[in-house]
Amino acid sequence: MMCPQACKKNCSQLSPPTTGALYLHVPLCRRKCTYCDFYSIPICPETARDFVTAAIAELDAARGDLTVPLRSVFVGGGTPTAMDAKLLEILLRAVGPLVDKRTEFTVEANPGTIDPAIAGVLASAGVNRLSLGVQSLDVDELRTLGRIHTPDEVRRATDLLRSSGISNLSVDLIYGIPGQTPDSWRQTLRGALELAPQHVSCYALSFEGGTPLSDDLLSGRVAEMSDSLQKGCWLDARRILASAGFEHYEISNFALAESRCDHNITYWKNEPYVGIGPGAASYVNGYRTKNRPDLPAYIAAALVGKPVPCDSERLTGRKAMAETLMLALRMTQGVAIESFKRRFNVDPLLAFPRTFARYAELGAIEVSDSHVRLSPDALFVSDTILADILAEA
Repeated sequence: MMCPQACKKNCSQLSPPTTGALYLHVPLCRRKCTYCDFYSIPICPETARDFVTAAIAELDAARGDLTVPLRSVFVGGGTPTAMDAKLLEILLRAVGPLVDKRTEFTVEANPGTIDPAIAGVLASAGVNRLSLGVQSLDVDELRTLGRIHTPDEVRRATDLLRSSGISNLSVDLIYGIPGQTPDSWRQTLRGALELAPQHVSCYALSFEGGTPLSDDLLSGRVAEMSDSLQKGCWLDARRILASAGFEHYEISNFALAESRCDHNITYWKNEPYVGIGPGAASYVNGYRTKNRPDLPAYIAAALVGKPVPCDSERLTGRKAMAETLMLALRMTQGVAIESFKRRFNVDPLLAFPRTFARYAELGAIEVSDSHVRLSPDALFVSDTILADILAEA
């Protein structure tokens, strides 16, 4: 159902604002990748200008739900850096009053969109962390994914960002690409390490319905990498990144010391956050809301001061417990037992006894005095375990 703005105001009056995380979705791309099902449309100057104006208006309306200075800001997409440098500067400057030097301020970027002007805008706006969508360092694999950049542009982008003063880089990589081999994956991993990032994310490719790559799979034009080879790629990532000093702290995420992504940890701990932009989700005072992925409707509402169209649900009881467990068990440290008990007044092992007992017997669940976690080998098949928790809920 639609959650009217009045509802949001009443909800926020129930308790003081405690939301220290902000996500800003920029639904604009130069060209959509073949595998992507995130909401985005091709960029054009007029639409980009209207979006920036609308996003700033929604941000102004949401300030009552934010604790300033924010703990983290994540500007994603789409491709935020596909915008003109001046427009990007206007958008990022609007976030400026909400942050300070302690805020983790991340912007996603495609390497093919980084030029001196964009790098300068990012640095001058206070952005201190760049999430670079590298995905692969193999030309053929990038072509399969529909990426607009080349391996050489990845290296140029990192050089430009560092020369502008942004030294904290996160690199996104994908395994399971049609035509990819374990050897080419290992070459991408080692090439990514040569970029000297502080953080690396390694995601298994998903064939999402309605995407061009999914259509290619269904028609037989491409083949999916086998589960055994995908697990081998994941194990290679763990081994190669560990040897380079990276901590494996979440199923798909690896970080050097003190370089975990605080913003994503907010999601995995199921803590409050505010989302701005079409398709963005928020979680405030127990309500999960999601702006509808419709840029024209979003712009039309925001520009005239009307509530942004969204869908809403209240997370309570076992559903809230299951979602909290599902997210926290993605992290290698797992669920903090005392924190869960304070939040829900029940031990997590007693909340879902059948699922935990079954997987503990199989060796997939480890329990210490302080945490419940998935065993290292069970992380790769975590989707099955997490789905069983939701089913028991």
